[in-house]
Amino acid sequence: MPSPLRNFTYKTYIELGFYIALLFFVVPCKIKLDSEIREQFHEYLSDFNKSYPQEAEFQFRFAAFKKSLANIEQLNANKTKSSAQYGLTKFSDFTAEEFLDLQNNRARVRRDMRSAAQSRLKKVALRSAYEKELPQIVDWRNKNVVSKGKNQKNCGACWAFAVSETIESMQAIKTQQLTDLSIQQLIDCSSYNNGCKGGDTCALLRWIKVNNIAIMNETDYPLVLEDQKCQKTDMSEGVKVGTYQCNSFVGREDIILKLLAINGPVAVAISGETWQNYFGGVIQFHCEGDLSHAVQIVGYNLTAKVPFYIVRNSWGEDFGDNGYLYVAIGGNVCGLAYEVAAVTVL
Repeated sequence: MPSPLRNFTYKTYIELGFYIALLFFVVPCKIKLDSEIREQFHEYLSDFNKSYPQEAEFQFRFAAFKKSLANIEQLNANKTKSSAQYGLTKFSDFTAEEFLDLQNNRARVRRDMRSAAQSRLKKVALRSAYEKELPQIVDWRNKNVVSKGKNQKNCGACWAFAVSETIESMQAIKTQQLTDLSIQQLIDCSSYNNGCKGGDTCALLRWIKVNNIAIMNETDYPLVLEDQKCQKTDMSEGVKVGTYQCNSFVGREDIILKLLAINGPVAVAISGETWQNYFGGVIQFHCEGDLSHAVQIVGYNLTAKVPFYIVRNSWGEDFGDNGYLYVAIGGNVCGLAYEVAAVTVL
């Protein structure tokens, strides 16, 4: 039987040598790349004051970190000066599932609760002068009616944060006095929601209005970010909601702008699934998913190259732009127009 090597030509030997050389070249590069990522991970842990002494936990976080790096590269592909920027954040060593758990996605308010509440929502008249020309820039932070940024940490009560913040802003617009209202009261006492396990802004407003609930000051009912038994049986003293509406304005974001300009900040349900590595800039793309989160919108800017909403988040001032994000106006980006809540106070 003739040797198969006799069928090799000179060209074949050249190609074989090339592939062998390539093999020896690629393997060291792969090792070097992993080494560089590991070094970058150590720098990340130092920058964000994190430590994983247990090897299993370290490897778990390292694997999540590598996925975040790949995600960041993908999100930043083809970006322009007007695009959102993505980079390493305090959430970059979380898995996607863990990041969702921080929001409101895994144990959302039961559908029957939400449907029952929304089916009875009234479209109420708010302060309106829709015929007036809208200002090009609205930023309620500049009028001292938006409180300091907060951090929900591991408590999935973004729904309570967004509503409480919006009510306290409306109270400040009315009285010219800004006071932090109790988020914990809403977490503990709202019978239409599930505390730190999830809830809904519209269901919460329904509960507040139907039961004539007064929102207490933060100092009287402090934030503990845990589920606990409602501490108050008498909730008649505090800030009360006068009227509210909770509607979908998909295709009618001009109404959201009018509410922001004429009435004040609003609370919205939103998709925050791709915000894990948000660094800054205006989010225009890569923001699909369930309405897993809730935030307060405190203004807008129509003069920017990409007009945007000013979005106040509840993940601490060390996230995004001092706790804020910017989402493009138009196109229902991040689903923010699906569920918009606006209120007045008595």
